[in-house]
Amino acid sequence: MADKIPDLNKRLIQLSQMSIDYLEFAHQAHILLSNMLDLEESLFILKIGSFFLKSSFENSNEPVWTVRTNEADSFERYEKLAEIALKEGEFNLEDQTTIKNLGQATGIIAVKQKSQTRDKENIINLLDEIKDLFYLICKSLYRQFLLNERVKELSCLHSIRKLSENKELDINQFLTEIVKLLPPAWQYSDYARARISYNNEIFSTKDFQESEFYLKSDIITNNLISGSIEINYPENFCNSETFPFLKEEKDLLQIITSELNIILEKKKAEVESKKLEKQLLHADRLVTLGQLSAGIAHEINEPLAGILGLAQLMEKNESLNEEAKNDLENIVSASLHARDVVKKLMLFARQMPASQSYINLNDSVKNAAFFLESRCRKNMIELKLKLAKDLPQMIADSSQIHQVLINLIVNALQAMPRGGVINLTTDFDEQNIFLSCSDNGTGMNKSVMSQIFNPFFTTKKVNEGTGLGLSVVHGIIYSHQGNIKVKSAPGKGTTFKITFPRIIKEG
Repeated sequence: MADKIPDLNKRLIQLSQMSIDYLEFAHQAHILLSNMLDLEESLFILKIGSFFLKSSFENSNEPVWTVRTNEADSFERYEKLAEIALKEGEFNLEDQTTIKNLGQATGIIAVKQKSQTRDKENIINLLDEIKDLFYLICKSLYRQFLLNERVKELSCLHSIRKLSENKELDINQFLTEIVKLLPPAWQYSDYARARISYNNEIFSTKDFQESEFYLKSDIITNNLISGSIEINYPENFCNSETFPFLKEEKDLLQIITSELNIILEKKKAEVESKKLEKQLLHADRLVTLGQLSAGIAHEINEPLAGILGLAQLMEKNESLNEEAKNDLENIVSASLHARDVVKKLMLFARQMPASQSYINLNDSVKNAAFFLESRCRKNMIELKLKLAKDLPQMIADSSQIHQVLINLIVNALQAMPRGGVINLTTDFDEQNIFLSCSDNGTGMNKSVMSQIFNPFFTTKKVNEGTGLGLSVVHGIIYSHQGNIKVKSAPGKGTTFKITFPRIIKEG
C-alpha cells in the first residue's frame, strides 16, 4: 500500500495543475482514490473558508455539491452529516482520517472498501499520508477561486461607476443598464437573475422569476426607502441543504446598494437642477420679451389711438356713402382688435396698472361662466361649476382674474369642436386657494404642452389667435404670486390647475 503513495501524490499534483476549480479537483480526487484503492464508496467533507464541501463518490458521473452556512457551526455537526449521508451502519466511520489544520479539524476523508478482507489500517495510513497535500491543493484552488470572485465583483463596481458618469442616461436608462451588470458578478453567473425596483418602476433581467433563494437590499434615497435590489437563483438550481450565496456576495450587494443610493440621489439632483435651469432660462426669456412687448405696445398705442379716434369721428358724418361707411367700420373693427392685442402685450409685460382688492373667486367664476354660457351652448358644450363652500376671499385684480378665466374657458371651448364638458372647480386649504379648469377635448402632446405659455406660440390657424392668451394668463397668475400647472395628453383632454396664496406677501 505504501508504494502507491508517491504515485497518488503525483497524480494529485497533476490534477491541481489542470484548469479546474477546487470543487472539480475534489471530485476528480474521489475518482482517483476509488480507482487506485479499489473503493466502493468515498466521502470527503472539507471546510475551506466559508465553504463546507461535501462530496460522496459512488460512480464517476456523480457531481460534487456543497453545503454552505451563515452560522458559525461546530465541525461536529458535519461529522453527523457524514453519518447521515453515508447511511449509518452501512459505512464504518472508523475507516476515516481527519484532516487537521492549526490543530482544528477541517475535514474528513472516509472510504468504504469493496473487499472486506483488505487491511483497513493500511488504507487509513495511506489517507493520512496524502491528506495534507490534498488539503493544501484544495486551499490553493479555493484561494484562486476567491481571487476570481473578487475580480468579478470589482469589475461590476467599476462598470457601475463608469456608467454613472454617462450624463446622457436618465435614471430609468441607467437602471436598465445596471441590472444587466449584476448577474456576472455572482458565483453562478449563468443562473443568477437580478431585479431592481425604484419609485414604482421595475427593471429586471429577462429570465427573472420569484424564488425562495435570494439576496435583497433596500435602496434608500433622502432617508426614505425608494426601492430594492434583488439577486436570486432558480429554485430547481438549489436544494434545501444548499445556501447558494457567499458571505462576500452579501457584502458586495450592500456595497452596490450604497453606490446606487449615492448615484441616484446625485442623478435626481441633476434632474432638478436642469429643471430649475430651464425655468430660469424661460423666465429670462419672458423678461426680455416683456421689455420688447412693452416698447412695441407704447410705440403702437399712440398712433393707434389717433386712427381709432379719427375713424369713429368720421363715422358720425351722415353725408358718407355706404361704401365709405363700410370701410370706416372695417377700420374701427381692425383698430379695436389691434388695441386689444396691445392691451394683452401690456398685460404680458405687466405695464397695465393693477387694481387689487379683496375678491371672492367663486363670484369671478360665476361671472365668467355667465359671460360665455350662450357661446358654450351654441357649441354643444356643457359648463359645469363645482364651487367650494365658504371659500375665503383673496387679494387680486378682479378684471385680470376675469381675463384669466375667459382665456381658459375659450381655450377649452376651442379644443372641443364636437362639443363636450368644461369643469370649473374651486377649493382651498389653510394657505392656498385653488382653481381648476378641465375639458375632455383633443388634448396636447408634450411638445406643445412645453410651449403653451410662450408668447406668440399658437396651434391655431392664421387670424384665429395671437398666441398671447396663455402667456397673459401666466403673467397675471405670476403677478399674483400664484402658479399654474397643466396636465394633458392627446385625446384625453386638458386640465389647468392654478394656485393662489390666500395672503399676498410683500415684495
